[in-house]
Amino acid sequence: VGLAMSQLPEGLDKARLAFEKARQLDPYCTETVMELVNVLVQHDLLADCVQVLQAALQLAEKGFLHSRLGDIYAKLHRYPNALSEYHKALALNQNLECAKTGLERLEKLMKGVDPDDEGEVVEEDREDMDGFGTPSYNG
Repeated sequence: VGLAMSQLPEGLDKARLAFEKARQLDPYCTETVMELVNVLVQHDLLADCVQVLQAALQLAEKGFLHSRLGDIYAKLHRYPNALSEYHKALALNQNLECAKTGLERLEKLMKGVDPDDEGEVVEEDREDMDGFGTPSYNG
C-alpha cells in the first residue's frame, strides 16, 4: 500500500504512515525500512531518515543499511559520519557497489569537486545534490 501511495505526489504522507505502521508490525523487514527512508527523503526529512536507519541497524547489521545511512549523512554534509558508515558497509561486504559508489562520491565532495562533473568545483549550495541512488537489498 505504501509503495503505491508513494508514487503519487499527494500520497506521500499516507505512504509514510503506511510504512511506519508496517515497520511497527515487523521491525526486522529491511525493505520496509528502505522504502520508508525513500519517502522521508522525498519529504526532505533527513534527520528522521537517520533515526530510522540507526534503529534498523540496531536490529540488523546490514551493509546496505550502513551505505544508505552514509548517503543521508552526505546529504546533510556530515561527511565524517558518512565516511564511517561507508567503511562499516564495506567491512561487512567489500563488494557492495552502493557503498563503493557512495564512498567515491563522498571523497569528491570532500575535495570540493562535483561528483557528477569531473573537475567542476562544487558550489556552496549543495541542497539539490544527491546522486547516491537507492542501494539494493542484498547487502
